Amino acid sequence: MSERLKIDYRTISPYVRFVHEIELPAGSRVPDRVIYDHELIYVVQGSGSIRIENRLHTIKGGDLVYIQPHLFNKMTIDDEAPMQCFAVHFDYVFLGEGMDFSPYSVYLGLPSDGGEPAEEKWLGQRPTVEVADLDIPETLRPAAVQPFYEAFRELRIRFEESRMDSWIWLKAGMLRLIGLIHGELMTKEGVRIDHTHADLVLSAIAYMEEHFTEKINAGLLAKRAALTPKYFGTIFRQATGQSISDYLLRLRLEEAKRLLRLKKYSVQQVAERVGIGDLYYFSKLFKRAEGISPKRYGASISWLGE
Repeated sequence: MSERLKIDYRTISPYVRFVHEIELPAGSRVPDRVIYDHELIYVVQGSGSIRIENRLHTIKGGDLVYIQPHLFNKMTIDDEAPMQCFAVHFDYVFLGEGMDFSPYSVYLGLPSDGGEPAEEKWLGQRPTVEVADLDIPETLRPAAVQPFYEAFRELRIRFEESRMDSWIWLKAGMLRLIGLIHGELMTKEGVRIDHTHADLVLSAIAYMEEHFTEKINAGLLAKRAALTPKYFGTIFRQATGQSISDYLLRLRLEEAKRLLRLKKYSVQQVAERVGIGDLYYFSKLFKRAEGISPKRYGASISWLGE
């Protein structure tokens, strides 16, 4: 059983292992397989179905398929026409040389450097690294068709280039693709678009943005939504991936950074303006989130004004 690890979205540093554009013949079947990294498939044209473990999805042109590591999957193409698609294999972070593998040997069955196909036993123990607040469904139909096509096409071009800096452009291209996916799933406030209570949570966030300098808690927000504090706290975390207190703190610290960049206020004044009157407590929270004290943060960006 592989270990599952969650990372913060701010630490995403994608490592692209393999990208290709392929046409699958009409009526063909891709045999059962298991992958050991993450795979995104973008269907350009054609239709068919994909089974991931015991879940069957119909797919067609414009659909995005997401397959996580260590899951059995197989694809069937409809008889009417071939399927054209892009596919990219990646990890959200580079796991190190000891956990890397050749996609040509493992996925395509080509001989490894030793002259034989790769030994796959250890690959089953490869950890699965996921982004904590990015819950991508197995199938998604993006509204932004052209940007997705261009993102996959750019990844394929960069992967095939013979450049020493190609890995940098692949990383940048993969971040762009992850950003597009995030935009399809979440509002700009970080609320899942498909959540049942998205409107209630967005209303609460709008109130928090307007009144974050005041005392705000789950009880107040729940009363505005005519729900119990416990239930409202649950749906807020489900919709945003964060607790109410964590979300409120992020709003306050973002405003604090803006005020510090203005260089018009002391740290004490900034703390009071964002609703955290205790200077010591404010500095502690700021340093925990940003890695440096608010005073050092203000000094570090002083050159911008010069």
